[in-house]
Amino acid sequence: MANRHSRFFYGAAGVCVSSLAIALGACASAPATQKADETVPVESAVATDVAKAETVETVEVSAKEKLPGSYKDVQFPEFQYVAPHPKDYRVEIASGIVGYIVSDRSLPLVDFTVYFDESDVPSSLKDEAASSMVGSMLRRGGGGGITPHALDDSLEFISAGLSSSVGTFSSMFDINCLSKDFPGMMNMARQVLTAPAFDGEQLEIIKANYVTAYDRRYDTPAKVLSALKSKVNYAPNARLWDANAEEYKAVTPADVKRLAEGVYSSKKIIFALSGDVDKDSAIVALKEFFANWKVDSAKVARPKPEPLTFLNKPGIYVVDKDITQANISMNQPFVKRPHADYYPAAVASFILGGGSFTSRLMNRVRSDEGLAYSVYSSVGNDYRDTAMTTIALQTKVESVDFAMKLIFEEVEKLAKEGPTEEELAQAKKSLIESLPSLFDSPSSTAIIFAKGELLGKSFDHYLDYVKEINAVTPEQVKAMVAKYFDRSKMTVSIVAPVAKLESIKPFTVVPLDSLEFRN
Repeated sequence: MANRHSRFFYGAAGVCVSSLAIALGACASAPATQKADETVPVESAVATDVAKAETVETVEVSAKEKLPGSYKDVQFPEFQYVAPHPKDYRVEIASGIVGYIVSDRSLPLVDFTVYFDESDVPSSLKDEAASSMVGSMLRRGGGGGITPHALDDSLEFISAGLSSSVGTFSSMFDINCLSKDFPGMMNMARQVLTAPAFDGEQLEIIKANYVTAYDRRYDTPAKVLSALKSKVNYAPNARLWDANAEEYKAVTPADVKRLAEGVYSSKKIIFALSGDVDKDSAIVALKEFFANWKVDSAKVARPKPEPLTFLNKPGIYVVDKDITQANISMNQPFVKRPHADYYPAAVASFILGGGSFTSRLMNRVRSDEGLAYSVYSSVGNDYRDTAMTTIALQTKVESVDFAMKLIFEEVEKLAKEGPTEEELAQAKKSLIESLPSLFDSPSSTAIIFAKGELLGKSFDHYLDYVKEINAVTPEQVKAMVAKYFDRSKMTVSIVAPVAKLESIKPFTVVPLDSLEFRN
């Protein structure tokens, strides 16, 4: 776009020329010794302008000759994306401490996320409520001589963020701030998180939030469906325990402090640093930061997480709820990654229901029959546990039987006949072209590499991804659909009015108050 102060006129050849561009050109070609009051003869100036205009016109005509006659004739080069490689960003700070630094000086911002490879599973049901609050209290409760309000004020003053969380397999904290404040934020994080205070007032606020969330746990059909799906698929496990309102209310600062022992003490640390940082300077600063990170291990060893196991009881399970739209989820045990079936199943699921309006389920159930706004399939991507395959939809209660019939017709058809060449090519193309979105920012790139190492992914994981997707055959698609979307092995979870589901009997009615895991 031309500068708003530009002026345009048409030269002798009828070509629109920017006066600003000509002025710049004249300045560039004027002799350095020319005096301000010297002038160029009129005839010479006109001849020069005409020559320039004819040159521009010639270039434009030449360019037009190369343009296709229609947008349909436009040819694009084949998309070839090569994902960034982890080794290009990986650094080792000390024994057991590695990370990824992705520098981007375009904005004065820094993101710093640190993962500690350590598990957190309550040893008893009574500890579940307090255990779930540890991650929040490490940050919210203040520490290192800094009160919660002083900490909040300090962060707000410099527009910075500090967060903490504790999960089943790892603990983490995150800093985001302006680059000029990063050294100070590192010191603040170390001061607060290595000596947390567990302030009583802040704990009461967090407890109130948990109680409210508990009271509203079944407010929507989607929440009920999620709880039902877990209940009918998984065997009891400490990782699935649900605390209740009374247990949340009974939590004390002493409980949280006891269960926080050993958090952030792991000797295996993986970090992700991105933004306005110099790599060499950052390495020096990080060595000092982690050398001074001192947290004692827990006095009592924590139980290790047990893998989730399946009940393997196929059938239809219903929670009675007076709604007009039935919420449905069909699930079957899948695989734990890495596994040879994952990539072929991912392609198969894309064709079946994962590809939005290009998928068979969307075309048949929504476009052709108008039975659902959304219907989709997916395959779980889990490196810790055996995942599940899913077919899910919402439809009118009166249409449940017909919608399920159409879905399994499409499943059986794809398992028997396989995909068309066009479907298979489109699925591969879409899955591969989604890869760049994983690396759309320096922060995303650093974090995905850090999480990948935490899970044990190979350094060539994203290069292998493209090869594996491209290698999928029609026969593999047929086999994966038949194997992992098998109606006889699926649990079908439905939230809907029981009285209107006579056509899909037999089914098991699951009381709403029995959905929690308490053993």
